[in-house]
Amino acid sequence: MPSFTDMPVAVPRQFGVRARLWLRGDWLGAGDSQPRLWLHLVDGRVLAFLLPETAFADDAIISPLLAQVMDDRCGTRLEIDCAGMRALPLYAAPAAPMPQLSWGDPRHAVARAFAAGLDQEVLTLLASLNSHRHWDSLRNYNRIAAREPEQRLHRLQALTRFPLLVAPIVLTAHHVLQHNGGKRHAWRVRDDRVIAAIEEGRDLVGTLARHYDISKGLVRATICRSMWGATALSHRRLLQLLDGIPAHRRPTTPKAFEQAMPLLISLNLLADDDADLRRLGRAAFSQGLAAVCTPLHRHFGPLGPALADCRDFAQAALAWAEAHDERPRGLNAKRLQLAWIEALGFRSLLTASRRWHRWALNQPDAEAEAEDASASSAATDQRVLTPILGAYDDDDAHARELCDAVALQREGAAMHHCVANYWDDCWREGTRIFALQLRRERATAEYAFSLDTVTFSLAQLRGPCNAACSDAMSAFAEAVQEALNAPECALARGALALDLFRQPPEPPTNRSAPIGLDPASQRDLARVLAPLRETPASAWGLLQGFVAGYQHHVGPAVEPNMQVGDALELIREPENPHDPLAIAIAWRGERIGYLPRRLNVGIAERLDAGRALRCRIARLDEQAAAWGRVQFIVLDEVIGED
Repeated sequence: MPSFTDMPVAVPRQFGVRARLWLRGDWLGAGDSQPRLWLHLVDGRVLAFLLPETAFADDAIISPLLAQVMDDRCGTRLEIDCAGMRALPLYAAPAAPMPQLSWGDPRHAVARAFAAGLDQEVLTLLASLNSHRHWDSLRNYNRIAAREPEQRLHRLQALTRFPLLVAPIVLTAHHVLQHNGGKRHAWRVRDDRVIAAIEEGRDLVGTLARHYDISKGLVRATICRSMWGATALSHRRLLQLLDGIPAHRRPTTPKAFEQAMPLLISLNLLADDDADLRRLGRAAFSQGLAAVCTPLHRHFGPLGPALADCRDFAQAALAWAEAHDERPRGLNAKRLQLAWIEALGFRSLLTASRRWHRWALNQPDAEAEAEDASASSAATDQRVLTPILGAYDDDDAHARELCDAVALQREGAAMHHCVANYWDDCWREGTRIFALQLRRERATAEYAFSLDTVTFSLAQLRGPCNAACSDAMSAFAEAVQEALNAPECALARGALALDLFRQPPEPPTNRSAPIGLDPASQRDLARVLAPLRETPASAWGLLQGFVAGYQHHVGPAVEPNMQVGDALELIREPENPHDPLAIAIAWRGERIGYLPRRLNVGIAERLDAGRALRCRIARLDEQAAAWGRVQFIVLDEVIGED
């Protein structure tokens, strides 16, 4: 039986223990019989420990245990040697644990009695934050309940008014609450300016706007008054997208994201930086999420497969532009799709992709030529991917991870689709391709890898000749995704992320011969490419724009010393793993950001050719959001400034 008392007699009064609770792991569903001890202290903290089996219900251990941790208010200890026993602090355990037992079980009643003695207002608030993350851990409980009364009140008020924006700064988002030790579980997006504003009871709107680099209007918006679930884009990136949408057309409830999920998944794979998302909000979603998504679902059916098809269309469009000397340097398939969406909208891109795929079916000679080129390239490519899962079997359902170019080429030939073209994505972006079989049905699944979350997501699922798959096959593909993201594959996913970070830029190696581009798409492509060409900033400037990534570098710290007209240094970074055309911007030797990726091609070409360029601060606006605070202008030495 568990033990609970209001004041354990075995604990000296100086340690200030209000209550303690003994539970076993198997009562909690932890899969072991080791005891867990919860302590509620007079200072408001809740502590929990994993102990050896021999320690169960032994109150004599409480005194020496507390003697070692009472001063560790930040929870830094991972292991404690207590009276010859090894104790592990539990930071991600629930503050108010509930055994997986029936309500009438005495052990459940004891746990309820312990919970009743805790700060109910804090417990209720933390539970209300739970969405696709868990917030009601004892570490988070202590960050509120164990504060001085005024600080406790201010934190409760801030989390109640701005839950979505304040919670990640003040609290830790747990994937799951745990009854095992070994980690601090203290990670959060700490911002001392926000925390100071909270504890001083100041208005948070401006401080939160600066932290997230969004407008004050979005901070106050209804959509930010509740927690969001899974949104494909990280919440921080989705805020950038919403900030670009006119205020009166922004969604008011997270439920609006459900219909837009295929578009958000696509943007998560395509968009490189926050500036992309803000521009897309202004352009592609200017009428609001529902106004864009509803007609797209009606005209194109399931948007996930339709958007995935756009990748092949974009490759064909790039090949056509290359053949006609129209392709801007550095433009890849992802950037082209983003540019197309920004210039002409999602509907135009999906229409062009569908039209091109139908047109390509009537080009048999070119298609055969492309297949021959793909097979030849695969035969000479000896690289092999490190498998993440290898294989996955579930009764009569089987999945096999394809880890070399020949395997992809054979899968494409057998299934009559272009999966062989995805080898570069496997090698350079962490994509994984699986051959699936469910009884007599076959399919090919593409799982895209996110460096932000170090997880995989199902990007495409296609049957023979790109046919749609059954619901049962879709469910099996989702099961494979869960297996890829399971804790058992965490080390393999982490190793993949490190490999991608370290991988030097290299040109694509396995693209098949282009099929061509239909005339209507040629005309649309010309409209998309036109804004990507350089437009002089003035009669004497090559380029004018805002410093990208300003908030992530030292710019805000040195900003008080900056003046309009100050010289800026342009630093080429050809080895940058994210963009081989990257150009950093420095002020007095301190990097303050980068040239926006969509604008850096022409400047990179000039710098690589040895052209002498100058860069100056054209405008400073300390009240603007970080993305629009410092405007630069690039000057050509030959032309001069006069």
